[in-house]
Amino acid sequence: MRLIGTLSDEQEGRLFARFLEKQGIACKVDIGSDQDWGSEHYGTPFCQIWIVDEDQVEKAVQWLNVFKNHREDPQFDESSHAAPSFSKDLPKTPSPQVPLEARPMGTITRGLLIICCLLFFSSLILMREDKIPEKYESLSLFTSPIEKTMLYDYPLFYQLIGRFIKLYGVEALENPSNITPEGKVLMNQIQHTPYWQGVYQLWVEESKAQNKEHPTSSPPLFEKIREGEIWRLFSPCLLHGSALHLLFNMLWLIVLGKQLEHRLTPWRYILFILMTGIISNTAQYLTSGPNFIGFSGILCAMLAFVWVRQVDAPWEGYQIDRLTLVFMLVYVLGMAGLQVVSFFFETVYDVALTPNIANMAHLSGGVIGYLLGKLNYFSWRQS
Repeated sequence: MRLIGTLSDEQEGRLFARFLEKQGIACKVDIGSDQDWGSEHYGTPFCQIWIVDEDQVEKAVQWLNVFKNHREDPQFDESSHAAPSFSKDLPKTPSPQVPLEARPMGTITRGLLIICCLLFFSSLILMREDKIPEKYESLSLFTSPIEKTMLYDYPLFYQLIGRFIKLYGVEALENPSNITPEGKVLMNQIQHTPYWQGVYQLWVEESKAQNKEHPTSSPPLFEKIREGEIWRLFSPCLLHGSALHLLFNMLWLIVLGKQLEHRLTPWRYILFILMTGIISNTAQYLTSGPNFIGFSGILCAMLAFVWVRQVDAPWEGYQIDRLTLVFMLVYVLGMAGLQVVSFFFETVYDVALTPNIANMAHLSGGVIGYLLGKLNYFSWRQS
């Protein structure tokens, strides 16, 4: 089924639909109204014309142009048409453009929302309350067991610190001078265990010219994934660091995920989510290490995908306000620009300015979403 055009008057739309039926062109009419609250046409009714058979689209478009330009033509006179058999005898093919406000959230989108909320509140309940030493604040050491299991990686370095805290407490981690000889051996092992902190941190350290005389061994990559915990490739997407973080991402999931799920088959929607999640997670891990969580990489992919489909395939009916697109683009690029500025201050003045935001997940998610939007595989027709 293909959307060929929109008429501003409901009666005109029904009249044209009856004319198409007379020409042997099966069609369907959707009646709705402008839901863009920022538009001066908010609430204005419209009538969309959908053609059931793809092979008849071109002919129907030609008739629509004639109807718009020569409405007074006698062939469009109501009296020349058969009795209204409008839509009730048409095939019951579902339209991808039922007004969004009238459509329930899809099962997959709803499931993702519920899982993210349950994991967040469960993590809050199981969260440790230890005071985090200042030099370890940037690491995911004192998280809940859920997060330790679902982070992209939980390297041996983290595990050794966890074992040390369990045996000697957090205070000993800050002041290890009074611990047992066995504890000092464990602390020495911690100090000589490398772990992946991301290429960004490597660049910062190289720019500061630190440890060039005594280079450490190369930090291992994908420690837990290489042990078979492959769910970690995707699972960080389901975790969130605060109630505001969760709320913001879930609202966007409802707005964007709902549209994709209604236009893609379930398996292609799941494939889209898995691909964008794994790629954006991996890009962020390689950039900054395993200390990141959130659904926003997938959301950036969805946003880019919707924008591409709006431009390349407007008949699919994706809806996103232009001002919203501009705002999100400025936000993502602005945070990336702040990261560049922060790099300068970290290397020159040893001062970090960037908030804890997964910039590479946003950027890589946007890129992969754009590329997937260009593929016919994820078009409504192919689905």
